[in-house]
Amino acid sequence: MASGNFVTRAWRNLRIPIGYKLAFAITLLITSAMSLLGLLLIDRQGVLLRADIARFGHTVANQVADSAKELVLAKDELGLKVLVTNLTRNENINGTAIISANGEILARSGLVPPENEIPHTRSVEQSEIADIHEIEWYAPEEGIYLISFISPIHFQDVTLGYSLATFSRQSLVQSLQESVRLVVSITLAMILLGVGGAFVLGGRIARPVRQLIAASREIKAGNYEYRIKEQRSDELGQLMVAFNEMAQGLRKKVQVEQAFSRFVPESVARHMLSNIEQVKLGGETVTASVLFADIVGYTSLSEKLSAAEIAELLNEYFSYIAEAAKMCGGTLDKYVGDCAMILFGVPEHDPKHAFHALYFAVLLKNLIERLNTQRMWTGKIPIQFSIGVNCGSMLAGTMGSKSRMQYTVLGDAVNLASRLSGVAEAGEIIISEGMLQQPMVGDCVEIGGYQSVAVRGKDKPVATYRVDGVVAALHPRMQEQIDSLLSRRLAG
Repeated sequence: MASGNFVTRAWRNLRIPIGYKLAFAITLLITSAMSLLGLLLIDRQGVLLRADIARFGHTVANQVADSAKELVLAKDELGLKVLVTNLTRNENINGTAIISANGEILARSGLVPPENEIPHTRSVEQSEIADIHEIEWYAPEEGIYLISFISPIHFQDVTLGYSLATFSRQSLVQSLQESVRLVVSITLAMILLGVGGAFVLGGRIARPVRQLIAASREIKAGNYEYRIKEQRSDELGQLMVAFNEMAQGLRKKVQVEQAFSRFVPESVARHMLSNIEQVKLGGETVTASVLFADIVGYTSLSEKLSAAEIAELLNEYFSYIAEAAKMCGGTLDKYVGDCAMILFGVPEHDPKHAFHALYFAVLLKNLIERLNTQRMWTGKIPIQFSIGVNCGSMLAGTMGSKSRMQYTVLGDAVNLASRLSGVAEAGEIIISEGMLQQPMVGDCVEIGGYQSVAVRGKDKPVATYRVDGVVAALHPRMQEQIDSLLSRRLAG
């Protein structure tokens, strides 16, 4: 039973090229048509051969009847015997006979049908005898099939008797066999030519199909630049043109998606593109962490540097921030002037969002220190960031208008994170008290001094803590990630 199922599955999975299928169909059609035509030709040839033999046989029988007319009237038996004997010497005539009106054989020579097969006037009417023109019979002694033709001997509307001429059917059989061999040979030759032509035609039709398959595989692999170069004027050519147009459309779509992902977070872009018809204004309440990294002394820095230098500086640091955030599971929400806003736990759920946010904050602090060291070696101004981190309930979703939307988070927890980055000193990471209550934070992060600070928008002071670093067990991993970021940016 198992072997039967295996054979069934193997047969279903068997892929037969369309060229072979088409060649087989054309071959079957040509074979059927040529076979039918051959049978019709053989049958027609048999009919024509039979008609020729019958015509020749009746002609000979009539000539015998004309020659025997006077001899029958004169009852010249010797003359009749001489007549039939001379006729039988012809290699095409196997036998002749002269029969009287009452069925008596007056003279015979060669092969003549048995008397019981020759009609007699004693058993049938003369009109009925006249209707019998041919007798097919078998000569067992010679082992051949014969055919005898009968012609009446008339004299002034009086039937004196009948003449009989016998011929071998072997010539008919041989002629039919030769015709069969000829027709079969021609049929086989046409079938072979048809098979060859079918495979050539199938190959020509299958080639563009194979090109389409190869092109679809290239598109599937992400090669949207691939195009089918062959040009045809048939339906397959139209299909190739349509495929190239589809590939061009996919290329533009990918370019749009790539450009879109540069303006919005990659995870957000992926979420929106996968549900493009369901994108609408509004959001949902989530629990997540948000981090603000703000450049300290940006105003005075702008006065010292040109606009081009400021743009180059921001692009450099923000590029590191974006890659570091992605490495730590964060989502770069937006840049606000000299400030970067990074989300953790949204739009993709992350139960460890608080730990990842703080781990990223420490990694970013150490990364900035490494970058500043490199900048000072090259005579450039070092940059310092103040970092504020908070977690809590917030509204996450698409905000704005129908003509212009933006995915972001809103709420008191977000505002507090922004305020914390404002109260942090250069190179400091300030978090809210609620961050310490999140999973893994207390065990993996080194907490510094406590301070209760007044922040804008809050009636009461807020309890804050300074994060100095991560536990020693995480140092090697963080160092490897920083080295990877620096080497990757240097190579890029």
